[in-house]
Amino acid sequence: MAIRRLSYRLVQEPDTGAVRPIPAEPRETHRESLLPEPHQEPVGEFSAAVERIIGGCSELSYSLLPDGGRLLCAALPGQRGKGDGQRGDGDGQRTEGEGQRVEALHLGADTPGPGPVWPIDTWRSAAWEPDAGETLAAGFVESELPVPEAHFDRERLVEFARERADRVAPFLTDVRRLFDDPAGRQIVLVEEDPETVAHWVALACASLPDAYVSALTFTTWTADPHGAPQQIIGTGPAAGFDRTDEATVTYLYRVHDGTGGPQSPPAAFDAWARLTAERWLSGNPPRPALGPAARAEDAFELLPLLSGGSRPSPGTGPGTGPGTEAGDEGEGAVGAPSSADLAGLGGDCLRAVFDALTRSVERDETDSRTLDALEGLCRGLEGEQALAAQPLALALVKRHLDAPRARDTLPDLTAFEGLPLGQEAWRQLREEYGDRADAALRRRLRDPIPTWAEPLRLALAVGADGGPGLAEAMDRLAGSLLRPDRRDCAHAVQVLEEVGHLPFTHRVLRLLIVDFTDRKLDRLRELARSPQGDWLRRHIDGAPLTIRLAEAAARWSGSPDHLRGADLFERLTALVPGGRVKDVTTLRLLWHIVWRNTPPDRAEQSWIARTCTPRLIVEADLGRRITGWISHPDHCDAELVAFARDMREDGLLGAAERHTADLLVTAQDLADGRLRVDRTALQRLDELFRKVVPKSQVLRQGIGERLGRALARANPLDVCDPHGLRLLFTAGPELLGSYRAYFLDETTRDRLLRELPHNAAELAAYFHLWRPRRRHGVSEEWRRTAAELLDEVLAPVLTRLDDHHLGGVATVLQREGQDLQEWTAWRHRIKQRDE
Repeated sequence: MAIRRLSYRLVQEPDTGAVRPIPAEPRETHRESLLPEPHQEPVGEFSAAVERIIGGCSELSYSLLPDGGRLLCAALPGQRGKGDGQRGDGDGQRTEGEGQRVEALHLGADTPGPGPVWPIDTWRSAAWEPDAGETLAAGFVESELPVPEAHFDRERLVEFARERADRVAPFLTDVRRLFDDPAGRQIVLVEEDPETVAHWVALACASLPDAYVSALTFTTWTADPHGAPQQIIGTGPAAGFDRTDEATVTYLYRVHDGTGGPQSPPAAFDAWARLTAERWLSGNPPRPALGPAARAEDAFELLPLLSGGSRPSPGTGPGTGPGTEAGDEGEGAVGAPSSADLAGLGGDCLRAVFDALTRSVERDETDSRTLDALEGLCRGLEGEQALAAQPLALALVKRHLDAPRARDTLPDLTAFEGLPLGQEAWRQLREEYGDRADAALRRRLRDPIPTWAEPLRLALAVGADGGPGLAEAMDRLAGSLLRPDRRDCAHAVQVLEEVGHLPFTHRVLRLLIVDFTDRKLDRLRELARSPQGDWLRRHIDGAPLTIRLAEAAARWSGSPDHLRGADLFERLTALVPGGRVKDVTTLRLLWHIVWRNTPPDRAEQSWIARTCTPRLIVEADLGRRITGWISHPDHCDAELVAFARDMREDGLLGAAERHTADLLVTAQDLADGRLRVDRTALQRLDELFRKVVPKSQVLRQGIGERLGRALARANPLDVCDPHGLRLLFTAGPELLGSYRAYFLDETTRDRLLRELPHNAAELAAYFHLWRPRRRHGVSEEWRRTAAELLDEVLAPVLTRLDDHHLGGVATVLQREGQDLQEWTAWRHRIKQRDE
């Protein structure tokens, strides 16, 4: 170990005027008697190095010597010998007079240090003065550097950094690259005074890992930057350094100009530099650890910057360094990082920081404590920070799942709940680990059901959807739920409760209705009534409609409601979306739950048909279940006719119901004019009436009214068909009432009064229809109706007939073989009555 404190005096050559250092006389140094033995060697051996380093007129410089030693030189301001030297005037030009003192501290290549006191801390220190108290000891310890008079503490550097906020990150980026392989270019700081340069150097030292501080060389000022060997070179705007030369600022040096002049273009983004800069600007400066890092790649790791400290290096413990104040944590203290530590970062910078952290995890460059800290950081992020942290979160999960101890086990992702894993990340995890989780689950399904909870939870956490293991588990759980009489049902409910995965529970519930049968419906009702029914009701909102309806039916059909039939159907309909049955599937389901395969009570069928609409019932193939509505309707309206029209095409419909439906539809079509009243239609009606006689008064009324209107509006020549006559002769009051009302209407009577005198055929036909008949088979109701129509409708027409028209009527009657004599007798009778 070799440490020497050397003193020099600057002298000026008389011939050339050049200033060079020469060893000071022993009497001029105050340390002669206290220096160790090596001091007895001539001190002139360092004159060349001191001349090259101090020759640039620097107040303080720290340099590496060719033999690996280090030389710290300080020019003492105001110290003059016999000469009349001058200090710099602040513009970068400095002249040195003969007799100025230069103090140097030489540290041999095998000398450790400089310890926690940085060389830059000795800038303008009074400890360099010859009359200062003794500060050197025989061995090299922390006190061997001159004690600073004004230490560059963190508070002072924070203020300095904030005043130059936009320059801090670029400067630290170039400082960081000084220690790359290959090393970055020298940094030239162009400032108005050396004090600013000293602050930049101090900021670099306070930011760098401890092991790099002793290797950072600098000079606070030089008039010739091209001749300076240090890494950081301070100079002024008027120095002999052409910053307008593109090659100089782009390829030879990294120039940072604080005077507004040209400088080097910004370097590529460096996560460590940007984070370190943000720490300074936020007022929470970095606290690099003491001692060397465990690995070279750990020196500039980012996590300590996020957590506000650094992981202690092996063999070092917490300590205090420059700027540590009362109450501060030691340099090795590590705090838990949080989103607040990322304040100030955004966009590409924020993503780059997380990309760097992600790479450290992917390359297995982080220990377990670092992984824990990163997990904690990711969990507390939101918004843009959470989005940027997604790759890191995915890397952490993969690191956990790929750990040797986890490769043969079911991956547990629940430990990573809260990490910002996006959909794409989950997709990757399912692709890479889903099969492994599903296979492990399938092996566990050989065990009793109560043991399935944990493997199911882990499989669901990793997203092992679609695998045979998860499918088998769901099928077996669903099968157990449908056997409420066995213990497996209770075990299945227990597993679903312990897993606590609501979407999975809903998937199991959906399996209960696959291939739905009466037997499954019974078992669902049994499940609802069992002790596990409470669990089913707690999850009923997410269950399929079938299960919700079956559960409600089981509940309402029991005590205290005891609902059945239409009452239960109406209550269940309230659970259907919209409170109304609008589709075939829902109708079939409700029908199956309430009535199974039996038809509803006849008294309820009309209500059911109108509640669900006849068309929907027919589409659901349930029309045969309510054919009683056709035979015994509540109203004979368009809905009933439409239902009858659909049902008469059903090949499985009973004969009586089909004939009734056909009779109603035919009557409606004749009344609407869709079907013409002719021989074929009348023959069909005659046939239907022989096959079926409507028993319901409502139905008889509806059919009669429709047929009465149809026959009244028809051409009387067509109605005179034997089938038409038989229909009228045997008709009941429902048909005849409608028939009679049509002809007695004033409008109809006026029309016939105008038209019949000129239409002998129709006049003869009306007489043939309404003439008195006494034979068997003619109802008394028809006789009264026909007599009234003859007197009220046809008799008034006679007064408008002349002999020509009367003769025409007689001709028609004779041609048709009808009762001409009866016509003549009736006409004379009417004539006599009117006279």
